[in-house]
Amino acid sequence: MAMRKHTYFLLLLLIFSQVSCGKSYHLSNSSSKKITLGLENFLKNYAHKYKGKRAAIVTNHSGMDFYLHSNINLFRDKCIEIAVIFAPEHGLYGYQNEYDKQYFIDDDSPNTIIYNLHFLNHKTFRHLMKVADFLIFDMQDMGMRCYTYISSLKFVMDSLADTDIELVLLDRPNPLGFLDVDGPFLDNKFYSKHISSFPATLYYNMTIGEAGLYYNGEYSKTVKLSVIPMEGYWREMLYIDTALSWIPPSPNLPTYVTSIIYSAVVMLEGINFSVGRGTTKPFEYIGAPWIDPVRFCQELNDLNFKNFVFRPVYFEPTFSKYKNEKCGGVQILYTGGKFSPMEISFKLISSIRKNYGQFKWESYRNKYNIDYLAGTDKYRKAIVGDIDYKIFFKEVKNEMDSFFQKRKKYLIYRDYNFPI
Repeated sequence: MAMRKHTYFLLLLLIFSQVSCGKSYHLSNSSSKKITLGLENFLKNYAHKYKGKRAAIVTNHSGMDFYLHSNINLFRDKCIEIAVIFAPEHGLYGYQNEYDKQYFIDDDSPNTIIYNLHFLNHKTFRHLMKVADFLIFDMQDMGMRCYTYISSLKFVMDSLADTDIELVLLDRPNPLGFLDVDGPFLDNKFYSKHISSFPATLYYNMTIGEAGLYYNGEYSKTVKLSVIPMEGYWREMLYIDTALSWIPPSPNLPTYVTSIIYSAVVMLEGINFSVGRGTTKPFEYIGAPWIDPVRFCQELNDLNFKNFVFRPVYFEPTFSKYKNEKCGGVQILYTGGKFSPMEISFKLISSIRKNYGQFKWESYRNKYNIDYLAGTDKYRKAIVGDIDYKIFFKEVKNEMDSFFQKRKKYLIYRDYNFPI
C-alpha cells in the first residue's frame, strides 16, 4: 500500500514538473491577430458577382464568420438564394453520432432541405445539383486524411468533374498545420469512401483550400474551382493565434488541445481500446477495462515523449467502445511544441501490444480497421514485427518527401510570418 502511494506521488511530481518546463507552444491568445477567413473575403469582395443566383452549400455548424454569424444567413444577406444544403458527417449542427442513417432533413431553421452528403453517390449528388447555379463549400477541416471532411471535399470535386458547375471553396485554417507533413501516402488497396480516400499523406499540412487546388491540379483536373483565400494567415500559425473562436468541428473535439491530442491517438481506434468517446475528455482519456491505471501510466511516461505526459485515471464511457464499463487508463496532457503524430501513435500501440495480452487489432469482415485509418498495412505490419519506429519512418519517408514536393505548387500561404 505504501509503495502504491509512493508511485502516485512520483507520478504527480513528474506531471507537474514536465507540464511547466521546456520550450513549448503555449496555447494562449495574448498575441492573437485576427485573420480574414475565406468566407469573409468572399462576402466582401466576391459575393456581388453571385447576387440573385441559386447556391448549393456544403457546410455545417463550423461555417461561421469571426463574429459567429452563420454563413447561410450571410449569403442570404447578399441576395444569394440557398437552393439546397449538403451536410457532412455529424449533420448540419454537428451533434449527430448516428447521422449516416438519415438521407435528408426538412429543417425549418434554414428553410431548405438538408441532404446527408455521407449518404449520397455521385449520380444522386449531380441530380440534386440541378436546382443550383453553383456550389459553395465552407466548413472547418482538421488537416488529416482520416478526418471525413476532406473526403467530403474529394467526393464533391469528383461529382462536379467535367461539368460547368463552379465550386467556390472558402478557405479556413488548418489547426494542425504546425505539425507539418507526416505519415504514409494513401495506398489505394486501402481506399474507403470516408476515412481513406484523399490521395495524400495522413497529415498533409494544407488548408482545405490548398487541398482543393492540389487535388484538382494532380487528379481531378476538370473541376471549375475557385478558392477564396484567407488574409493574415501563415502555415505555422496555431489556431489559438488566429483570434477565432474554437467551434468544435465534430462532437468529440470540444477544444483545440483535444484536436492536437486527437492527431496523436486517432490510430488507437484501430485496436480494442477506448479513446474516451462517451466521456468528458474524448481522446484525452484512453484505456480499457483490463488496464491498471498506475502501471499503464508509468509505462507511457517511460516512453519519454517530449510533448506529452500522462496521469492515471478511471473512466466510464456513456457510449461507443466499452459503454457503461469501468476502464482503467490515463489522461494525456499535451505540454506544447511540435511532434510527429505517427511516431506517438506507433509507440503507444507498440507499448500496449507488448505489455498486454488482451491486446487485439479491431477488424471488420476480416479486414483490419487500422489499415484503413493508416491508409496502408505497413504501419500495422511494422508494429507486429517489433520494428523500431525509425526503420518504419525510413520506409515511408520517400512517400512523404515526394508528396511534400508535389504539393508545393498549390500552397497559398507561407510557412512563417516573416516581417516584410
